[in-house]
Amino acid sequence: MSYIGGGPYYAEICPECGETMWNGRCENPDCPYHWHPKEDETPDAEDHII
Repeated sequence: MSYIGGGPYYAEICPECGETMWNGRCENPDCPYHWHPKEDETPDAEDHII
């Protein structure tokens, strides 16, 4: 048997429709986050340069 890869999956509730989101992509095809996954809300390192 061979390993085909993959990675960690992060599940959360979609803020738009309430369905399950996997890695920022909503399962609901009628939801905007299905076609345009939610971006991480963590700021970039460049934002912290003083």
